[in-house]
Amino acid sequence: MDYFRIMIIGAIAGTLSMILVYIYLYFMYRERYIAIWTIAWFMLLLRNIFFDSGIFDWKHSIFPFMIYQLLFIGCSLTFVWGTSIFVGRTFKKWWVYGAVSASLLSIVSFLLEFPILYKLIPPTWFAGIVLAWIAIAFIRYVDLIGIGRIIIGIAFALWSILTIIMPFFFETFPYLIAVTGGILRLLITISTVMVFLERSSRDLINKEARYRFLMENAIDVIYYYRLLPIAKLDYISPAIFPITGYTSEEYYADEKLVFKLIYPDDRQVFDNFMNNPSQANKLPITLRLIRKDNTILWIEQQCILIYDKIGNLAAVEGVIRDITSRKTLEQVAASLDRMNMVGNMAVTVAHEIRNPMTTIRGYLQYLEKKKEYQGDKGTFNLMIEEIDRANAIIREYLALSREKLANLELCSLNYAIESLFPLIEADAIASKVSVTLNLTTIPKLLLDKNEIRQLLLNLVRNSIEAMPLGGKLVIKTFQENNDVILSICDQGCGIPSHILDKLGTPFITTKDTGTGLGLPICYQIAHRHSASVDIQTSIQGTIISIYFKIHTT
Repeated sequence: MDYFRIMIIGAIAGTLSMILVYIYLYFMYRERYIAIWTIAWFMLLLRNIFFDSGIFDWKHSIFPFMIYQLLFIGCSLTFVWGTSIFVGRTFKKWWVYGAVSASLLSIVSFLLEFPILYKLIPPTWFAGIVLAWIAIAFIRYVDLIGIGRIIIGIAFALWSILTIIMPFFFETFPYLIAVTGGILRLLITISTVMVFLERSSRDLINKEARYRFLMENAIDVIYYYRLLPIAKLDYISPAIFPITGYTSEEYYADEKLVFKLIYPDDRQVFDNFMNNPSQANKLPITLRLIRKDNTILWIEQQCILIYDKIGNLAAVEGVIRDITSRKTLEQVAASLDRMNMVGNMAVTVAHEIRNPMTTIRGYLQYLEKKKEYQGDKGTFNLMIEEIDRANAIIREYLALSREKLANLELCSLNYAIESLFPLIEADAIASKVSVTLNLTTIPKLLLDKNEIRQLLLNLVRNSIEAMPLGGKLVIKTFQENNDVILSICDQGCGIPSHILDKLGTPFITTKDTGTGLGLPICYQIAHRHSASVDIQTSIQGTIISIYFKIHTT
């Protein structure tokens, strides 16, 4: 076996090794350009096996010569196609036109029986131009910092020069051309793998940066809690700070912090989740947390369980969402539903109750005047007072009817407050409470005067009754953005937390003799005025704010 055949076998083995490397990379990463490059190298392998090795005499037979040229030019076009995809350029049609032209010139040269030099110049020069473009593309368009693109660019440039001069030395220095071409192909393969790995590494870094950016700027909290081999909070996103008031670093420093924030009444829900997470991950769990400022918030958690190879629960990954606003809306909606239900009951039942009570009151007044009952006059007065009290409750009960419509007209809220002030002041003085008005200039609003009077009197009397030992009551009006706010501030002992969540529910009251209908009526009046109610309470007092929308024409 001569040296030339040994080099051909070596070139075939080297090219086959490169194809196997590219096939492995394709099945690992599924990149389209890798598959196209693999096809190009496979064409080159076929040319080495069937033509460069001498199996087919392509130099003197038209059909083998045409196959040889097609493999030569097809390999070049496929390289251009794959490289265009890799560097993000559009595959130009003029490459196809150039390939067709080179093939036709080569076939014409064969038919005219030109020397081998002229037969090889069209396809080899076209291939040389292709290789030169690939060299420029890798150096110019591949935006990588590593030296891989420089090495592959230089290797393709040298291969381009070798391919262009190959027809002139094809018969005189075949060994040198074969050895040099094999070395350059090996260098190209190695540097291509380098470039691909550099790009893959960069893409992974960029993807990680994008995902980290999304995680660290997401509104919801994303966390990863490792259970094995030891329990540890591996990651919690910065969104936890605006929700709970504690930074991510504080959670990493204190592994038990998250457990300390659980609202006492919801501890059982959390314990059930920790003891049986496989059931809890099917549906989100909802519970309350205590913020750093001691306010209470609602959260909803959805998690994914991660198991190790032997089926042990290794980690919990999940998302926590602040649903305090949603819970507040649900409570408001539930309160309105309850008031509507009570309203329906009031319309149906109240009149039927009042009629017999009116009859009873009349007969009590009649019997009271008879001589034989003069000694029981106090008893009769007490019974009449209780009936009157029951009638007053029924009147308030009727006020909850949803069928009632507000008679809205454009008027001044400040004027309505000032007209009621003497009555408010008289009630306050009797309870040793001082009342202060702080009314600022505000626009007129669409109001029902009678309902606003009732709203104001109910709220003020609640505030006065919350200060049995006296105190200061401040009534304010001011404008904030597109709202006019009526604020009533007292110095009472505040509203208990177990009552606060149920405010607006009929018959819920903190007073020994209260009916629990005054505040629900206020909520109903606010609802008919498209206003919202906000209550801030503490042991220093309570601030009730009514937000009225400014009427725009």
